[in-house]
Amino acid sequence: MKVHEARRKLHTLLSSERCVPMASVFDPISSRIAEALGYEGALMGGSIVSHVVLGAPDVIVLTLSELADQVHRCTRVGGVPLLIDGDHGYGNALNVMRTVEELDTAGAAAVMIEDTLLPRPFGPDDTPRLISMEESIGKMKAAVLARGDSDLLIFGRTGAASMASVDEAIARFRAFESTGVDGLFMPGVRTRDQLDRISAAVSLPLIVGGVPEPLADAAYLASRHIRLWSGGHQVFAVAVNALYEAMKSVREGTYPSKLPGIAPSALLDTITASAEYAQWSRAFLGARQASG
Repeated sequence: MKVHEARRKLHTLLSSERCVPMASVFDPISSRIAEALGYEGALMGGSIVSHVVLGAPDVIVLTLSELADQVHRCTRVGGVPLLIDGDHGYGNALNVMRTVEELDTAGAAAVMIEDTLLPRPFGPDDTPRLISMEESIGKMKAAVLARGDSDLLIFGRTGAASMASVDEAIARFRAFESTGVDGLFMPGVRTRDQLDRISAAVSLPLIVGGVPEPLADAAYLASRHIRLWSGGHQVFAVAVNALYEAMKSVREGTYPSKLPGIAPSALLDTITASAEYAQWSRAFLGARQASG
């Protein structure tokens, strides 16, 4: 029921005239934090999942099963609507269908499929490239078909604005709209002119990622039919640096309890659902409630 409620909330947001920021979620703890802080949507980037699960860079070595497992870990504990970066769908259109089915089962609120040529092909040129318009449309149709009567949302994504031109991005988004997707995801839009042109040319709700600071104006974004936005996954980088510095400090002699920035017990109790587990222990294990 938690999954369907999250999807219902996302459907409602997309049909509204509001624009809200997305949390960057990558594990159960970050999922719980996003919910506790009242985020109305969260983005799980494939790059960050690769970092967390594999300790690897974003070079498309993460598998669908690994992604789906991590999604399930997050949706099991948190109720914030989770938008999943499905990358290229892990292969061709048939692989896209499998991707949608697995992420639907894992509890995603939305899955985005992109038209970038992934993984990187053999050769000296590492410039990002797009797959053909025909193949892109086929992937979107396959994603919608695989969704079936589920309440999962499907977003079509193109990086054409930065890889080719705004005109190409508009052409692809218009083609995606005809396939039955529920929204359009834009990464890498850098200027208001780009955003204005694209939003004026399409009718579906927009989601944008990597929004530069000058464009991070909720009222302006909302006026351009954007319902969710993200400025990036720097929160993860902050967490990595904090962990590194804490472990380094202990290695150099700091006693763990003397570290700066230790989370209060109340916060740890909240994000680990301690009260719920204590209640279940009393109800089913006969455990006594600790006094004090």
